Amino acid sequence: MKIAGEPRPTIPYEHPNLKMHWRNVKHNIQRQVFKRSAYDKHDDTLQAIFSNEQVGLHYLCDQLVRYVTEAFDHYAVWDYSHAYYPGRPSQQSAKVDAMEGVSRVLPTLAAWLHNRPVNATCMQGLNNKDIDVAAILRQALLAGTDPSHRGYWGDLTDYDQRTCESADLALALWLSKAATWDMFTLAEQKQVICWFKQASKVKTVDNNWHLFSLTVEFVILALTDENTISHDKYERIKEFHVGAGWFRDGAKGNYDFYNAWGFHYSLYWLQQINPDYDAGFIRDTLAEFSDSYRYFFTPEGLPFFGRSACYRLAAAAPLLAAVDSHAGEIQVGEAKRAFATNLKYFISQGAMRNGAPTQGLFADDARLMDNYSGPASSFWSLRALNIAFYCGERIGLWEAAETPLMVEKGNFELNILEINAKVIGVQATKEVVVLFLSEYTLAQSPLTRRLESQSWKNKLFESMFGRAKRPKNNLLRKGVTCYSSKMTHFF
Repeated sequence: MKIAGEPRPTIPYEHPNLKMHWRNVKHNIQRQVFKRSAYDKHDDTLQAIFSNEQVGLHYLCDQLVRYVTEAFDHYAVWDYSHAYYPGRPSQQSAKVDAMEGVSRVLPTLAAWLHNRPVNATCMQGLNNKDIDVAAILRQALLAGTDPSHRGYWGDLTDYDQRTCESADLALALWLSKAATWDMFTLAEQKQVICWFKQASKVKTVDNNWHLFSLTVEFVILALTDENTISHDKYERIKEFHVGAGWFRDGAKGNYDFYNAWGFHYSLYWLQQINPDYDAGFIRDTLAEFSDSYRYFFTPEGLPFFGRSACYRLAAAAPLLAAVDSHAGEIQVGEAKRAFATNLKYFISQGAMRNGAPTQGLFADDARLMDNYSGPASSFWSLRALNIAFYCGERIGLWEAAETPLMVEKGNFELNILEINAKVIGVQATKEVVVLFLSEYTLAQSPLTRRLESQSWKNKLFESMFGRAKRPKNNLLRKGVTCYSSKMTHFF
């Protein structure tokens, strides 16, 4: 299916000039001054917990959020407006990376807080010390949106990574409304909304990024009754839908796991914020997607294809959303097993380190880090956890009995015609294979299809400038057509 689109614009951070390089150097020096030591205090404990098959899902999620929150409290600076996590930089700048350290954690804290009594906002870290989650959210949102504060998130510009981050921040504000928005003065509310309104005024890449501006606009409407919704952006997202719940990520983009943790995750939240907005399309596409996507899950791994491998813990997000939305055939027991086994498989193998999801599949792996990903980008891995905290009690997630995944029930073979892919499951080996039935590109050889390692020169560049310079290892774009849940391509 062909989708009309313009050529990709020139993105400033992808083609930095001397001024931007100098800014990156300054921000990298600032990072060295304000960064904290790596917080690895509970890494082994968490890995052991997720290796214990006798432990229930609710306990696992509780331990995970306590682990994340305690470490976030350690890394955060300037009234929780930024957090300098250890790890490899993105292309953006060390300061934007530090903003991600907040924007991608706050939705998890807000989702944890959402269903709690207004007087029960403290969480105990794994060190058994109290952390006031509501106070953290209030401080972060006020500091980040205050132009006079050191932690100000800045004025947004065209194609700005901070537009992406504004969506998570707006979601956190909406989820924590009783503990944040309702507690702000009128002047503070005006300040916060003024910063968020920038997301409607800047250009974004013509792909899933339209959903970021929309999320902000939906939250503004919910909190203020001011309608700034860009209906044209929403209609453009619908143009990317090719059928069966699958979206192409832009006119010439890939089909990959961004359908799970990008498109359907964001659309789910739009429906939660404004249940009457095009509810039929959002629910129907989620139903169609989850009905075939459920076949991808195994007790040990996923047939992973595409970019952003570090978001792997979020793979089950649309399955949980589908249960909550009564969309499709999947029931809570199967969604629970997909979510639980996905968490256990990766975290039991070391996928959480220093208080954050690692920059890889298990341990850190520079080969799998996209240049747009920084030290805290991997926190999108918690997107399934966010949905679980938000609707878990409503759908009976915590007490439900797990039921078998499709590959645990028997062999299967199905075609997803809309993306020209075949999905094969083998019960005996618990393996699922996704086979694309057409070539993405012909200009490849066996050598160019392999994962490339970062050169020492580029490692030195990263350390000096604080800016990513890594090879592009999206195997789809390298022409690989077959992906197994054993994930042998990546090791």
